[in-house]
Amino acid sequence: MEQRLTSFAYRVGQLRRLVLLLALERIAPLGPVGKGQIPFLAELFQAGDGVSQEELAEKLHFDKGSAARSLAKLEAAGLVTRTVNPHNRRQLVITLTPQAEALRAPFLAALRELTETMVRGFSGEEREQALGFLDRMIGNVLAELGRPARPGRHDKSCQTGQTCPICQAGQTRGGAQ
Repeated sequence: MEQRLTSFAYRVGQLRRLVLLLALERIAPLGPVGKGQIPFLAELFQAGDGVSQEELAEKLHFDKGSAARSLAKLEAAGLVTRTVNPHNRRQLVITLTPQAEALRAPFLAALRELTETMVRGFSGEEREQALGFLDRMIGNVLAELGRPARPGRHDKSCQTGQTCPICQAGQTRGGAQ
């Protein structure tokens, strides 16, 4: 029991499960989206569609099978189409449907509300710190797995040309060191 009180993995896992429950509660009234599909739809709304199923799985750190099952459910719900890439017939390209596009604004608003709920009572500086800590943890785990650091948020050291904790693999916001 004592170890759980100091375990980052335990707390991050608890937070993930609770956030998914709250996300599902807020997104369920919008349509047929299950908790396993939320990250895929969020990524497609925020980063754009027209990506391969494999790229999407990699970007979200899902195995190919889980990604295929989640995207099949989104396809069955009429929210995405999966078509064969004419340039690489082994790839499926994911595209949002008009039905999904109609969900974009309320879906993203629900995610913004969820974020605001999570950081209620945090100052702007505390929010930045929390994001920095989480990004560093993600970077550490990716490095341990031998995967490249993901582009995205960086801390202030990137802006000064120093090595960023997120980019420990040798990159800074401006590119290679």
